[in-house]
Amino acid sequence: MKAKKLAAAVLSLCLTVPMFSTIVSAADGSLMFSDPQTKVGEEVSVDLVVRSGDSAVGDADITMSYDTSALQFESGEGVTADSDGKLTYSGSGDGTATELRTTMKFKALKMGDTTITVDSSKAYLYSDETLTLDQGSSAIKIEQALRQLAVQQQVRLQISQ
Repeated sequence: MKAKKLAAAVLSLCLTVPMFSTIVSAADGSLMFSDPQTKVGEEVSVDLVVRSGDSAVGDADITMSYDTSALQFESGEGVTADSDGKLTYSGSGDGTATELRTTMKFKALKMGDTTITVDSSKAYLYSDETLTLDQGSSAIKIEQALRQLAVQQQVRLQISQ
């Protein structure tokens, strides 16, 4: 009888031990963007920063969307783009830095306000601990180019004469 109780206790212990090893902790970080201003036809730079706080950042994969009628993607280290306005950033830390940073360059196509928004993100510390990111977005203000404005004013003057 004692052997059955002892076997049941050992079996219960064996079944609960794996539960303790599946506990995963996550660190808090942030995903930030710059909010630039530009003019139609000019290049605009948008900074993207993944920051962890005090620990070294490992890997990050960020998927973003932007309006292709307002912006034309030109370049960005670690950034790939498709024709549907989707951007994917993939970066890896070196084990010492607490942030990953890249700059994306776009050409401004039309006047108005536009955004780059985050669709999804996955990030890890260099120690492979999950990094939970507070997500931001980039608000970009595109103003009319001075040359376009001068042409429009000249046309208005000619019409009024």
